[in-house]
Amino acid sequence: MKTLMIPLVAIFFGACATMQPRSPAVSILVDLDPASVDRTIIVESITANKEGRLYMPDRVTGNILRVDPKSPKPVVVGRIEAREIKGKKVNAEGGGIAFNQQGDLFIASGPFAEVLRIRAADLNAKPGTAQTFATGTEGANGIVFDKQGNLFVSGGRSGVVYRVGANGGAAQPAVKIELHTRKLPDGKTEQATVANGLDFDAKGILYVADTARGAIWKIEMQPDGKGSKPVLFAQSPLLEGVDGTAFDANGKLWATVNERNAIVTVTPDGTVQEIAKNGSAGPLEFPSAIVFVGNSAYITNYDTPRRDNMDATGQAAKDGIGASIAQITP
Repeated sequence: MKTLMIPLVAIFFGACATMQPRSPAVSILVDLDPASVDRTIIVESITANKEGRLYMPDRVTGNILRVDPKSPKPVVVGRIEAREIKGKKVNAEGGGIAFNQQGDLFIASGPFAEVLRIRAADLNAKPGTAQTFATGTEGANGIVFDKQGNLFVSGGRSGVVYRVGANGGAAQPAVKIELHTRKLPDGKTEQATVANGLDFDAKGILYVADTARGAIWKIEMQPDGKGSKPVLFAQSPLLEGVDGTAFDANGKLWATVNERNAIVTVTPDGTVQEIAKNGSAGPLEFPSAIVFVGNSAYITNYDTPRRDNMDATGQAAKDGIGASIAQITP
């Protein structure tokens, strides 16, 4: 059975990458804010548990939402409480999200410069409240666990990727991507996020999405937890706005390219190929993160009105569905 299944999967994903007319269709799994496209719900990241249920943080309310793809009705299973910082109420603005092997859920918070945790028991029994797990993660954005249970956290504009041990505590810098700023085609907006989405391949090599350069770096990790010098894995105009990343079962890297409303793949030799792209009407609307459940890919629509996600007025992107989960299925 193993020798039969692998070619079938390879045929599907290979066709996605090389035969544009036969590329898989992207559709909406669930509209997370059916009453509005005014960004009253904002989801930037997504993960899945071992049972294939999807989880994402809402940056507006602080709620952690769960969606079962088989019955896609959002359920609140956790919450990140706002804090008072320097006399002002500050939302966590949940970023990267991931499970560890024990089933605890972790969420990055840039405004808090922390990674928060909700225990597995609290997710299952009642909506759990997130508690501090790691500190000192300035600009905390993407997160991913290695096979040893260490947590890696991207620092956005700082370029730092932090490492946190399995027991949490103060984060330590593991590697840094050189700073860079790119001016967008409007001639005004500047993009300076050089450490964004993170993922490990099967060999334990870390890949870092560089949104500012339209590039992806790969980094070999050393026994002491430090990263070797970043090596450019891929760079292309097709990657301008690269955000979240995830490897499929065949070792091909998939990426959401938010500025272009696009999904691309990157082959092991660094070849970038476009899978799907559309205008502001969707179903991709500033896609920000991707996760695989089996052979199906699920994508969060962050829906920021920028570049290709602008409607005819050029002021917003209200001709689409808004905050939602898109899907690509075999």
